[in-house]
Amino acid sequence: MNDVVRTVSVLLGTAALAFVVPGIGVLPAQDVVLDDDLIVVEIPAAAAPRLQDRDRLSTPLDRYVDGARIVRLNRSGTDPAVLTPEFAAACDPDVSFDGTTIVFAGRRLAGDAWQIWTMNADGSGKRQLTDGPGQRIAPVFAGARFYLDDAAPTPQIVFAARTAPDHDSFALYGTDLHGDTVHRLTFNPQSDFSPAVLPNGRVVFSSWQRFDDHLGPDGIFALQAVNLDGTDLMPFHGNHEPPRYRDMAAVDPTGDRVYFVESDRLLWLGGGRLAFVSWRRPLRSYQSFDRKSDDGVFHSPTPLPGGGLVASYRHASPDSVFAIYRLDPASGERAALLFANEDWHLIDAQVLAPRPPTRGRSNWLQPGATTGVLYCLDCYRTSLGEHPARSVAPRGTIKHVRVIEAEPQRIVGIAPVEDDGSFHIRVPAETPLTFQLLDEDYVAVRTQRAWTWVMGNENRGCIGCHEDRELSPPNRLVTAITKPAVNLAQPPNRRRTVDFRNQIAPIVAARCATAGCHIAGGVAPILGVIDGTTPDLRSAYTALLEPAGDGPYVVPGQARSSPLIRLLLGRDSTARADAASAHAHLDRRDVLRFIEWADLGAVWESGSHAEGSTP
Repeated sequence: MNDVVRTVSVLLGTAALAFVVPGIGVLPAQDVVLDDDLIVVEIPAAAAPRLQDRDRLSTPLDRYVDGARIVRLNRSGTDPAVLTPEFAAACDPDVSFDGTTIVFAGRRLAGDAWQIWTMNADGSGKRQLTDGPGQRIAPVFAGARFYLDDAAPTPQIVFAARTAPDHDSFALYGTDLHGDTVHRLTFNPQSDFSPAVLPNGRVVFSSWQRFDDHLGPDGIFALQAVNLDGTDLMPFHGNHEPPRYRDMAAVDPTGDRVYFVESDRLLWLGGGRLAFVSWRRPLRSYQSFDRKSDDGVFHSPTPLPGGGLVASYRHASPDSVFAIYRLDPASGERAALLFANEDWHLIDAQVLAPRPPTRGRSNWLQPGATTGVLYCLDCYRTSLGEHPARSVAPRGTIKHVRVIEAEPQRIVGIAPVEDDGSFHIRVPAETPLTFQLLDEDYVAVRTQRAWTWVMGNENRGCIGCHEDRELSPPNRLVTAITKPAVNLAQPPNRRRTVDFRNQIAPIVAARCATAGCHIAGGVAPILGVIDGTTPDLRSAYTALLEPAGDGPYVVPGQARSSPLIRLLLGRDSTARADAASAHAHLDRRDVLRFIEWADLGAVWESGSHAEGSTP
C-alpha cells in the first residue's frame, strides 16, 4: 500500500464514481485537482494515547510525538516525498512568502528538545535556527521589523517556546531568518501558542486565559492579537465566552477571513468545528459552520490561493484518522476527499506556493527600558449595556484602580481614578498585570479577568472597560492625561503580597482571638485554640471560607460580596451596630488588609489558591 492514498477526479456524465478509502469509508469523488502541491504533517495513528479524556483542557503539546514527519503531496498524483526522513520528529511547517522555503519545528533525535529549522521546498538545505534547552514549536514567517534608521528591514519568524526550561508555560518569540536575535513578544502567565500572521502584520494566536474559575477551573483558549514587536496586545475573538477552546487560526492571504477551530474539549490532536471571523472586524463577524450530520471534527483549516479551503477531518469513530478534504467555503461542507491513509493522521496542510507578503512593523521601543505607560479614557464606558448587573458601575462610584502582578500575585500599586473615569499610570514593563476598579473604601467593583502587559517604553491606552473597540471615543481631553502618569513601577521588593498566613493571621491573633471576641464564649466564628491559649489560625482560615449558614464569611475574589467585609465596613443595616462596637478596635489599615486579601482570592499563602490549599 502506498504511503498516501489519493482520490482522483473521475466524472462520467452526471454520475461520479465512489472510492473506498481504508479507514475512511465511501465518499463521492469530485473535481479535486489542486493547482499547487501541499506540505502536510503525518502523525502515526499508532501514537494515540490509550485513554483520551474528553473533558481535559491543556496546551496542545501532546501532538508533538516521535514519528511525526513532514511530507510533500504532489498535485500530479505521484508518490509523496517525505521531507524529514532524518528527524525523529518534525511538524508545524510554514511556507515562506515566495514559496521557496519551509520553516518547521523538529528534533533530530528522540531525546532532543524541539527547535526551529528551515529547509528548501524539496527538503534540502536544512538549517537549525534555535538552540538550547526547552521546547520551540509552531514557527511562522512574519513581516519585517525595523527601526527607522536601519539600513534595511529585518524579516522575522515568530514561534512559541517555553518561557524557561523548567516551566510548562509557552510564550511567543520573534527572531530574524538566521536566529541571531531573539525577542519575547508575549507575557501571559499561562501559555500563548499557534501564531498566524494577518495581512496588516499583526500576529493572531491562541492564548490560554485562566484568571480564576469563572470560566471553569481550566479557563479557556481565546484568540489574541499583538504587533510584531509585542506592543498593542488586544483580544481578537472569544476571550470571555464559550466554547472553551479556540486554536489553529489560519489567515486567508487574499481575502478577509481568519478561520479557526473551536470546541468544548481538547483531545490528543485537537479538533472541533470550523468557524471564521473577518480580520478587520473580528468582534462583529463571527460565523460557525454548524454541522449536524455527524460528530466528527475538523483540524487545521488552510485557505487556498484561489479562494478555496482545505482542512483535515476525522469521523467520530475511535479508530478513524484525519484525512484532507477540500471544503466549500460558503457552507463548510466537505466537497471532496483529497488525501487519506489509514495508518497516518494528515494534518497542518500548507500550500506550497507564493503568497502576498504581510506588512512590516517600525519599532520605536527602547532596548533596556523597564517601564511603560497605560491609560484609560473612561473606565465607565462599556459595551456591556446599562443594566446594573452588566454595567461597570454607576458614575461616581469608582475612585481608585488597583494594579496586580501575576507571578507571584501581589499588588503593584494603587492609583486614583478621576471624576471623568480616566486614569494614567506608569507600570513595570514585560510583566503580566490585571486591574481592579475600587470604590471609596478600596473594595473592588470590577476585576479584569485576563492578564495584560506593556513593552518597555510603550504607551498604550484603552477607551474604557469592555468598550466597543469598533467605535471611536468621544473627542475630549480627559483629566488624567493632563497630569503626569502615576508611577507604580516599584521594584519587586516593594510590591505587596496579601495572604492569610503572613498578613491576616497576625491581625486575627492580636485583635480577634481575644476575650469577648471570637474565642469560646464570644461571637461566631469561634476560633479554636492550641494548648488552651494559642489561636488555631489554620482552623480560623477554614472557618472563614467554608459555608456556614447563608454562605462563607469570605468569598474569594469578591470582597464586595463577603459578609465579613460588609460587616467590617458597616454596609449591612443589621450589622452596623456590631461593626461600630465589636470591631471598633480594628484600625483602618487592618480593615484594608482584609479587603485586599478577599479581593485577591483569599489565599492561605501567596502563590496558592484557597481551593485545594486549605492547611
